[in-house]
Amino acid sequence: RRKCPVSLLKDIYKDIPVESGSPAKDRRFSLTDDRTTHIFTVTITDLRTEDQGKYWCGVRTGLGTYDKYTEINLEIKPVSVVSRVTGEHLNITCHYNSDLKNKIKLICKGSDPSLCETSGIKASSETNSNGRFSLRDDESAGVFTVTITDLTLEDSGIYWCGAGETGQKRKNKWISVTDLNINNGKMQPFDIIFKIII
Repeated sequence: RRKCPVSLLKDIYKDIPVESGSPAKDRRFSLTDDRTTHIFTVTITDLRTEDQGKYWCGVRTGLGTYDKYTEINLEIKPVSVVSRVTGEHLNITCHYNSDLKNKIKLICKGSDPSLCETSGIKASSETNSNGRFSLRDDESAGVFTVTITDLTLEDSGIYWCGAGETGQKRKNKWISVTDLNINNGKMQPFDIIFKIII
């Protein structure tokens, strides 16, 4: 869901998926226009990989022209869903490209990755370990592994593998996502399935 101080979502190079006052070309797209606050919200349901790409918020002005663009780059990541039981340990493997080799590697917990810019970081290559969380980076293989020991129910949640710069205004590149579900008692060997998240 994205909010923009304009009244139209437009993909300049393709088409107009949804526009105020008109039915959407695709029913998965919907637009709510709040003219009091001059903000509209576009919601996309049932996300698909073909939905990723650049979109623009814009206002139609004059003779069919558009003004006041806000660019949005939508990137869709597959999510690995993993189940474990309390007391076990888990290794989360994160593969990265060579351009991230010298960046700081990290893992963050939270449903919204934007919050990970300032909080939610469980372990990083700066500190290597943080309580039950530890991170080991194999730069030659382009992979880092995060280990969580003695799993608890509170460890359930969304984990983001990322890489970024140091400093308070950290801007991270998100690599992969894991949805971890912790249960009490014995379970069958876990299966990994995939879903879509933004």
